[in-house]
Amino acid sequence: MTKDLDRRLDTARLVSRLVELPGLIGEVSRQLTALRAERRALERRAAEAWARALAEAPGKAMELREAQARLALAADPGWNRMQTRLEQLAAAIDRLQAEREALEHERKAIYGAIVARHAEVLEAALAQRFITPHGLPPAPGRGN
Repeated sequence: MTKDLDRRLDTARLVSRLVELPGLIGEVSRQLTALRAERRALERRAAEAWARALAEAPGKAMELREAQARLALAADPGWNRMQTRLEQLAAAIDRLQAEREALEHERKAIYGAIVARHAEVLEAALAQRFITPHGLPPAPGRGN
């Protein structure tokens, strides 16, 4: 009896976790959306800063102008902060994507375990003739 009770409690915990997971996945997805939006905004600002630096660079040869633009941007503390933040955002996005994938995997595994337990219960009920293959209780008076 204790084993059966433990199994029921374990199944109840699994069901509880299964119900909890979509909310957790949703929160991670919302965080990902916010970080991606911030990354896109910073990338736009970085592209604009690059274009300004390239336009302001003297010379006619494109390679020389690009080198001068890189030097000018490397000396700009705002550019360096922007690049550091982009790297932080990339790391945070990678971490959250991994977390979301892990939660999705957990959700699928728990769902599979619950379905398997349900199948075990149905098979046991069929074997003990508590229900018929049609899902109905055996008719009284018949020797099913």
